Amino acid sequence: MLNASREELTPAGKVLIVIACGVGMYFTVGIFLIYGFSVFIRPITEETGWDRSAVASAVAPVAILTGLMSPIVGAFADRFGPRRILLISSVTMGAGFFGIAFTSQDLPTFLFAFTIASLLGGAQTAVPYTHVVVGWFQVRRGLALGSMLAFAGVGVATVPPILAGLIEAYGWRMALALAGAASIVVLSFLALFIIRDPPRRGTEAGEALTGSSFKDALATPAFWVMLAAFLLNSAAAAGGSVTLPLILSDRGASPEVAASVMSLLGAALVAARVGFGAMIDRFSPLLLTAIAFCAPVLGHLLLATTHSATVAFVSATLFGLASGAEGDAIGYLLARRFGLRSFGKLYGVNYFAFALGSGIGPATLVWIAADGAQYGAAFATAAVLGCVAPILLVGLWWRNAMPAARDVVPEGG
Repeated sequence: MLNASREELTPAGKVLIVIACGVGMYFTVGIFLIYGFSVFIRPITEETGWDRSAVASAVAPVAILTGLMSPIVGAFADRFGPRRILLISSVTMGAGFFGIAFTSQDLPTFLFAFTIASLLGGAQTAVPYTHVVVGWFQVRRGLALGSMLAFAGVGVATVPPILAGLIEAYGWRMALALAGAASIVVLSFLALFIIRDPPRRGTEAGEALTGSSFKDALATPAFWVMLAAFLLNSAAAAGGSVTLPLILSDRGASPEVAASVMSLLGAALVAARVGFGAMIDRFSPLLLTAIAFCAPVLGHLLLATTHSATVAFVSATLFGLASGAEGDAIGYLLARRFGLRSFGKLYGVNYFAFALGSGIGPATLVWIAADGAQYGAAFATAAVLGCVAPILLVGLWWRNAMPAARDVVPEGG
């Protein structure tokens, strides 16, 4: 029974749900076409002669389109359950990867294929996976979310080196095709046999559609303050992390060293998601998130002051910590403030802000840097914009706009 009640799912079953959703997060479209794409930029430009800035900008459609689709995906997950969404998108995302690999014969076609792949993979994001975990967990929700989202950090750490190896062995086109085939096999298996929709609100345990409606949530200042903070932090963190291999390469690092920085970034992301997820259950979630959002500011300032590869790795750690904390914070803060009545839609809108920042941050930094000649100005701009995010959250905490320590749904599960 896919829609069995919460009482029918054992603790071991809930752990399996977290693991399955975590593996799904490892294969999300952002891992492959945003973080993983960093190792494709140089091979593609060297083989084709296409403009590097134009190739790097291909990540923007991924972030923007998946972000735009997020509220729609969330609404469908609210209505039909996230499992169906995940099953369909497991196939369409893989098809999109094949499209990029085998139809890109010139730069316009490449960018168009990337855009189509973004649409086809737009539901393979944190939106449906977070919907599943939030729906099954009340107690230790932060830890469950953090553990699930930590798999994305493992993806950030391991997917770029794996793709780099595939590119070296088979070329960038076949590497994309192999990634598409793997995603279809793994994700469809998870959706068919392991992932289960959480119980519908209002049908079990007396849960009568608790929380704010979508319209009421949009009318609150807290919603828009959080959305702005998520946008700015993701732009600052992704602006640094996604472009770090390119930055190190421009500064003379070997391809192996340039790719390895993503492994450290991914490790930091994993640590942040598990650690932050555990702490957010115990401490003030707004203040804790504000502290985490200071990390990319420091990372960009360090990159602006020195060309040291060691400092670049420190910055990678800071970017990973901020990205990991944000992944936990979005779902946790929204569920805590607005409940689960319209969680899918609300999470989708905020995930759009997160995805938009992840897309425009790297593209803007590469554009300001002007092929490496103006990295100082690029890092300074990112630091200034990034510092607004923690200020917004501290202001929200200070005005006491968010209930301090209560869920709007009954405890249990």
